[in-house]
Amino acid sequence: MAPSCIFQIEDISHLREQTGAIRETVQANGFALIRGIFDRSRIRAFLPTILQYISQTEALPSSGVSAEQIRRNCLKWSIGSQSQSQSGIARLMMTIMNPTREPDVLGLRDTFTSLILVRDTLAQREQPLLDDYLPAPKFNGTRLQIYPAGGGFMTRHIDSRAIDNVRDVSAQYIQLVLLMTEKGTDYTSGGAFVEVAGEFRDSEANARSGDIVVYDANTMHGVADIDSHKPLDTSGAGARIVALATVYD
Repeated sequence: MAPSCIFQIEDISHLREQTGAIRETVQANGFALIRGIFDRSRIRAFLPTILQYISQTEALPSSGVSAEQIRRNCLKWSIGSQSQSQSGIARLMMTIMNPTREPDVLGLRDTFTSLILVRDTLAQREQPLLDDYLPAPKFNGTRLQIYPAGGGFMTRHIDSRAIDNVRDVSAQYIQLVLLMTEKGTDYTSGGAFVEVAGEFRDSEANARSGDIVVYDANTMHGVADIDSHKPLDTSGAGARIVALATVYD
């Protein structure tokens, strides 16, 4: 990762000042990395709770899950390429849905709210798109995505469905990925990448827990196989875990 892709940001006011430079970097490089909004140690302190939730919760299957179930706290598998959110993207991962109007079972409510504020600051929205300001049936799909050790992955794609979900409420699309785990500490190979002009770039090289990867509507991105040299581990141990806040319809 080029040093110019990393932005040390102190707070939302500083983020507003750097928004133009961050967005220009995303357009040129496929992504940017924001460091400083979230504390590494505090983010890593959530990991035991996440692993406990996985161990104690029955996972829903990849298909046949209703929209109402997704609006509630749940653990769901996503295996194959027939996702209800965006068909054709092959993946192997688990998702913990934790919408902001549901019980705060992971203790991440404030983290998700901050992630929404960062997202909407970068999108230069006058009003943050918190759930109370989204027209029904839209809501913020605040969630964790868990790419298990032993081959968790997602093929390259652009967020076409998520882009469509905000067209009627905002002219801008920004996607943030908050890194709960980190490459080199929790897993050794694979992780997020972007493709720019046929070149694949590792967007997590030198990244830390608490860093935010920033994409836009043109970013072709995916997740390379996580520690595929190991047996598949569905416990969440050794997984790549990220937090997202995407407007769902």
